[in-house]
Amino acid sequence: MAGVGRSPRSSLRRSIPDAYRARGHRVSNLWLVYSPKTDRDWLLPSDRQLVHWLVFLESNREVLSFDLAPEPVISHDAKEPRATELDAIAIYRDRHVEWHEVKAGTTLQETDRSQFQAQVTAAREAGAAYRIINDEDLGPNARLAMRWLKAIGFAAAIRGQEHAPCRSALVAYLNNKKNGYVRLIVSELQAFDSSVVLGMLVRLSISGIVYLNLEDRSFGLGTNWRLYGE
Repeated sequence: MAGVGRSPRSSLRRSIPDAYRARGHRVSNLWLVYSPKTDRDWLLPSDRQLVHWLVFLESNREVLSFDLAPEPVISHDAKEPRATELDAIAIYRDRHVEWHEVKAGTTLQETDRSQFQAQVTAAREAGAAYRIINDEDLGPNARLAMRWLKAIGFAAAIRGQEHAPCRSALVAYLNNKKNGYVRLIVSELQAFDSSVVLGMLVRLSISGIVYLNLEDRSFGLGTNWRLYGE
């Protein structure tokens, strides 16, 4: 059997040429990314999808999990059933579900209205909320997204590695100090490799334990942090 023995990552890499050819004449970027929140790789078909993933899903503390490759959904409107493809399904901490459609521009085009109505209908039937995320949402968050992309690189570097002693020491430090700067964390935890400490810190941020202030500057030793609830 052709699929036996393939890891999810290798299967995803094999799908890249197909995704590239499926774009036709479009020249948007393809992004193969690792998500610490879902602990898996995702293939994103555009820069808009990248910003959406980083800001609205991965770094959003209220989002517990998500699917960036959901199965097509069927809406049963008054005329006929219709299958539509979503860009993401997000599951929030309060357990409500949101369907996301990422669109170019800032207004809904006339040609998109039938698709929009079909997805709204399908979402209502499934008991989910439906949300369009367009350039008005994505544009102001592009810089923040790139800062998160850099930060997630540290978490990706320790993918599949527990580093339990480092995590325990880091959590104890965070609980004791409540807030501060990353350089002080690295200085205090000198017994551990600094890259592991940074990767673990990003993991804890993605999981909703600690807030990293990336609005003001890129992730690094000068980044300010605080425990949520403090």
